[in-house]
Amino acid sequence: MLRSIWLVFVYVAFLGVGAYTPFVLTLGYVWVDTFRPQEVAYIILNQFPVAMIMGAGAIGAYLVFDRRNPPRLTLAGAAPALMAIWCTVTLVWAVAPDQAWEKWDWAFKVMVFAAFLPYVIRSRVQIEAMAQVYLFALAANFIPFGVKTLISGGGYGQNLGLTGGNAGLAEGGQLSTFCLMAIPIAYFLLKHGRLVPNNIVFKCAYLGTMVLAFVTALGTFERSALIGAGVLGAYMFIRSRQKIVFGLIMAVVISAAAYTTSSKFFDRMNTIGTYQGDSSALVRIMVWKWTLEFALTHPLGGGFSSYIVDVIELPGDGERPPEVQHGRAFHSSYFEVLGEQGFPGMAIFLLAAGTSLLSLRRLTKRTRNIPHLAWCADMSDALQSGILVFMTSGAFVGIAFQPIFWYFIALSVSVREYVRRSQALDAVTTDPGWRGRVQSPALGGVPAVAGWRRK
Repeated sequence: MLRSIWLVFVYVAFLGVGAYTPFVLTLGYVWVDTFRPQEVAYIILNQFPVAMIMGAGAIGAYLVFDRRNPPRLTLAGAAPALMAIWCTVTLVWAVAPDQAWEKWDWAFKVMVFAAFLPYVIRSRVQIEAMAQVYLFALAANFIPFGVKTLISGGGYGQNLGLTGGNAGLAEGGQLSTFCLMAIPIAYFLLKHGRLVPNNIVFKCAYLGTMVLAFVTALGTFERSALIGAGVLGAYMFIRSRQKIVFGLIMAVVISAAAYTTSSKFFDRMNTIGTYQGDSSALVRIMVWKWTLEFALTHPLGGGFSSYIVDVIELPGDGERPPEVQHGRAFHSSYFEVLGEQGFPGMAIFLLAAGTSLLSLRRLTKRTRNIPHLAWCADMSDALQSGILVFMTSGAFVGIAFQPIFWYFIALSVSVREYVRRSQALDAVTTDPGWRGRVQSPALGGVPAVAGWRRK
């Protein structure tokens, strides 16, 4: 009961503050979409369309009060909208119409809101606020999971977080991937956060959050988490300007995780090289083979949830006879997109990730040595790390249409547009005249010019 009352208070707070500061409604939708309070609350919030109310409020507030400095049209910025359109078109020939409409109902909203985010998240405060909201919303799930893992050692298929079942953040592959994506965001906030006091308490809180996120990822016993953690550690080490300190921290975290993890973890990781004897890994490979054959005969995709029509023939051995299975999930973001949206959808998906990574890489080089934009370089590195984790861990988990990936794409557009406006403003303010002063809205803030209207 107390949990439900607290969640209602948080939800109403987003609505209340958003009535005065419109972009907070957008943060509220990110919180709802990430934390999903309607699945945790026992009363009130589980009775109302909380996401629809918050999303409609965010878009409506932007259209009425906050239409300033729209981002330039880029490939990365257009990708979510293109995917939303293409996902809708593929419904026409969906091989499983009922299930396709069910998934489209939430996936379409993810794409649309990701395309909308850069229009609202423009200033440094807004970018950091979105990062904070994402981290706090996800932390509510992985902090209890991480603590329980430290105590029990974790386990495959165990629900140690707030939710149960085998969907959403209760599913180990999805939870571990998102936890790893949260680590570079927490590291960025540790270095550059302005919205919370910059003292030892909050620094320790961010460090603890990073440790628990890492412990949670390993505590799920997901093999994809081990691969994603390796990619994340290597990339963050390469990008770090204090490699010795970072290396020591990583050594301590890995040692602590290895000490607290049970021997069952290593037994499961050893199955990576023996997939023939692991029915789970073998099924995935057979599903991927079926998906490739399906895509050749359905190059435009089979619509959402097309895996329902798959037929997998597992070979027998001395201990078990041959077996035929139906409707096995894709277990890969790449094959999920290929099977459901075909080659056009795969092109859009790879376009979103590839163009974002390239633009962020260029952004880092351009801003790293500019003092007032150094935070943009670090945020760019954090987003690159998160996207790379998704593209590696996601190769073994079907999460292509989950919001976190598309929110990272949207944030990359927001950061890039902030830098563009900032550098344009720097060029203008070299003129000491009135023009340098009236251009201040370029950074997404409200200028102190009499008579200026918010539109």
